Amino acid sequence: MKYSLLVPTRNRENMVANYLDSVYKMTHKKNDIEVLFVCDDDDDASQNYVKRFQKQYERTIDIKLFTRGRTEFINEDYYNFLAHKASGDYLWIQADDLEMTQPGWDTRVSEAVEHYAKDKPDKIFCISIKDNTPVPRHTMPKFPCFPMFPKQVLEFLGYLLYPTVPTWGTDYIAYVTFQPIDRLLEIHDANYINHISHHTKQVEVDATAKRVGAIFNRLKGVPAHNTDLIMQEIIPGVRNKILNKIKDFNQIGEK
Repeated sequence: MKYSLLVPTRNRENMVANYLDSVYKMTHKKNDIEVLFVCDDDDDASQNYVKRFQKQYERTIDIKLFTRGRTEFINEDYYNFLAHKASGDYLWIQADDLEMTQPGWDTRVSEAVEHYAKDKPDKIFCISIKDNTPVPRHTMPKFPCFPMFPKQVLEFLGYLLYPTVPTWGTDYIAYVTFQPIDRLLEIHDANYINHISHHTKQVEVDATAKRVGAIFNRLKGVPAHNTDLIMQEIIPGVRNKILNKIKDFNQIGEK
């Protein structure tokens, strides 16, 4: 079982160094993971430090670097972009300000996923792995802030994170897409991720975080980018599409 960790980055060398150190220390089967970074093509600093880390870990961790023009649509143009470049069986949305905290996370996750997927040969589901990011007060469930998906979700839907939402909100959209149809695997036996961000009050908000918030606030009033409208008007249709796919898959399997 191979994992692809998807990580956009910009001007966070120290955080990326800490992130990769934690991946190295906490991953049991290092040959079964790849870390995919994407940065803007005008961001020479990020390109240089990722290339340096590639050399540092070249015998242990498969680190890949991609560049693209700078854009406001982080989910579509960075995360979904990387997902289409990934070679793993499972694609994990991550960030450059994370720290892996669970020793042997890959072994424990693999065991849970293999058990869950036994009666789901279509592999259309979402995996919620516990982290310490606080959720908005109006949101009752602990949804996956950094969800993982089988590659079959990307192949079927064409995306991992809902593409028209520019920044925040797609994690909750993933939750409301898969949880109501009993296609959400929750792996919450331990805290797997430490999110070193202003959300967890471990660091001050930086320029990158400010930009993400500003984009969200500026575009949330546009219907095509509004998470509440998408969840109300579009996601029910997505759930039905998934259910029909599962039904068709099962019918083929029974023949």
